[in-house]
Amino acid sequence: MKLTNFLRNRTAKGQNEPMQAPRMRRAVIALGGGGARGLAHLGAIQAIGEAGIRIERFVGVSLGAMVGAMCAAEPSAPKVQAQALEFLSSEAFSRDQRRLFGSTKQPMDDSQSTLIAWYNRVKHLYSAHRRLTRAATTRSLLPSELLAAAVDALIPDRQFSDLPRSLSIVAVDLRSGHRVVIENGSVRQAVLASMAIPGIFPPVDIDGMLLADIGVIDSLPSIVAKTYASDLSIAVDVGQYPNRVEDCTTALDVMMRMQDIGERMMRREKREASDIVICPQLDSIEWFDFRKPLWIIERGHAAAHQKLKAWRAETRRPLETRRPPP
Repeated sequence: MKLTNFLRNRTAKGQNEPMQAPRMRRAVIALGGGGARGLAHLGAIQAIGEAGIRIERFVGVSLGAMVGAMCAAEPSAPKVQAQALEFLSSEAFSRDQRRLFGSTKQPMDDSQSTLIAWYNRVKHLYSAHRRLTRAATTRSLLPSELLAAAVDALIPDRQFSDLPRSLSIVAVDLRSGHRVVIENGSVRQAVLASMAIPGIFPPVDIDGMLLADIGVIDSLPSIVAKTYASDLSIAVDVGQYPNRVEDCTTALDVMMRMQDIGERMMRREKREASDIVICPQLDSIEWFDFRKPLWIIERGHAAAHQKLKAWRAETRRPLETRRPPP
């Protein structure tokens, strides 16, 4: 009789206990540099949220720093996407693009025209910079106002401590030669520093450091992100990987090719630091080609959705876990 009563009471107690609510997985996300391809971060971030993962911290380099700052300031991924698309369709952005890369009277064709014109313009800027380095009297070929206009339009004027979600921005200090992780002070200034392509835009003075875009040599901040991750570490790699070339006809071609190879080798190694690596297929998009922003965002969303689904199947680990009993 006593045993029967014990089992009855035990069963009744178990039936009355509330079920534990699912706990969202938590992640730190590394957002790599890649120019226009970085718009894919916006779609990837939305897909990560839809999968039941809460992003606790954004760690960004270059355009990844800008996207991270936007999402740290505004938790709604669709709102951030709308803000970005509105800016990219604005006359102010078109005007700055013409100032940066010139314009062409030829029809805009995916295979040539604008892409070739922009590429040749960029090569000309690099070539002029290298030839005139010793005689140059300024720190960059282009003024900071062009970059600052985009930063001011997309990122609110806040301090890091005012953001709803944590943010780390990675740059390089030209004075010490060290990687720098910025987590306090002006968010706009930090993003401006992380996007200041060496030699093209002027470096930014912050707290005695001379900061610039580290993405030309280290474009995926996955190791920095890993140091913060208590659950998942996710990297979104929007960089390109080098195709075979038959020849490098000029000294400039050789130097640029070697820089690309070095950056991509390092990026491949950095990917190993993350639990999940998302790689949108964007090889047809050059870093300066902002003509298909919605398509790029959608590619980021699709790549993240597919990767998270595959990761869940491979590891048999749910993206949502039950809370442990008290």
